[in-house]
Amino acid sequence: MNTKIIYILIISIALSSCKTSQKVGGEVFIRSFNGNHISSSKIDAFIKHQMDSLNMPGLSIAFINDDKIVYHDVLGVKNIETQEKVDDATMFDAASMSKTVFSFFVMKMVDDDLLDLDTPLYTYMEYPDIDYDERYKSITARMVLSHTSGFPNWRYLDNQGNYNPKGKLRIEFEPGTKFQYSGEGYEYLAKVIAYLKGVKKNELQGLIKAAIFDPLAMNNSSFVWNDYIEKHRADGHFKGKLNKGYSSSAKDPNFKASASLQTESKEFSNFLIALMNAKIVSEKNRNELLKIQSRKLATKRAKEQKYGLGIGIEESDYGTNYAHGGDNKSHTALYVFNQEKKVSYVFFTNSENRNKFNKNLLNFLLTN
Repeated sequence: MNTKIIYILIISIALSSCKTSQKVGGEVFIRSFNGNHISSSKIDAFIKHQMDSLNMPGLSIAFINDDKIVYHDVLGVKNIETQEKVDDATMFDAASMSKTVFSFFVMKMVDDDLLDLDTPLYTYMEYPDIDYDERYKSITARMVLSHTSGFPNWRYLDNQGNYNPKGKLRIEFEPGTKFQYSGEGYEYLAKVIAYLKGVKKNELQGLIKAAIFDPLAMNNSSFVWNDYIEKHRADGHFKGKLNKGYSSSAKDPNFKASASLQTESKEFSNFLIALMNAKIVSEKNRNELLKIQSRKLATKRAKEQKYGLGIGIEESDYGTNYAHGGDNKSHTALYVFNQEKKVSYVFFTNSENRNKFNKNLLNFLLTN
């Protein structure tokens, strides 16, 4: 999994102060990021051109203005060989965007007094995978969610990115002292919550469904593979060919807090609206999600990157933008929202071309 994707996608976008989308002559006009209103037919034409030019098999996309989904569309095919069409039931892999939803769930658990953000996790549950290193006893939920736990992204990858299936979980620096993107930390925290709730890790899906998915009409979203996902999930593609990538599947069906969410743009938009409006989670703890918790220092190739709890953050001339991407090689996705301006979009594609599409999409929104 590409650990840099969430940062290259958090960019400054100009957001309008206009209050609502408009409807003229029966056509919907979507409020764009530069204050103009773009007709849905113009957006349709842009997206169709992008899918053709970028060779994107399938897409699910939605725009939010003022707490409402004002544009939603599904296009293309689930599988380039069968040519089965993407439809409203088609599900996509959220990949690392799973982290935002899981972080939101964690804050609900904080609201419920199940755990505290700053209490060392080992006091709730010891972790044999890392108990040989005493430093693990200082790791907290806040460190995990802000990627400062000291864990690598995955234990089976060494510092050069080489694969080692027998890799041992390790701590690479003093927890809490710097940023390092880590899926391992999220999986540790998921195990702690499952332990505290007296359930198996896969059963966290049921708890998230009851707490988040059901109230938000995310009826088919799931962190665990099931029959519905098996029937409706779009197949992944890479460089124009079918590719399983790193996605969940019937052969790898288990709950992964960091990467296994299966969903689509309309259901995920319902989640974003709840996040922006502090629904389900208290405003206090929603604000913790959106507060800068850690920073990755600037390099010659990249500027400083800021992170909240499961969310990337960037300041712009138009306020604070929040974003997270997902990339499981053959499925890629992205959301961006500005809470103050009440503008957001989210899309999912069953290809690797999210970055190119997002760059072109932003240029289109800013110049029309």
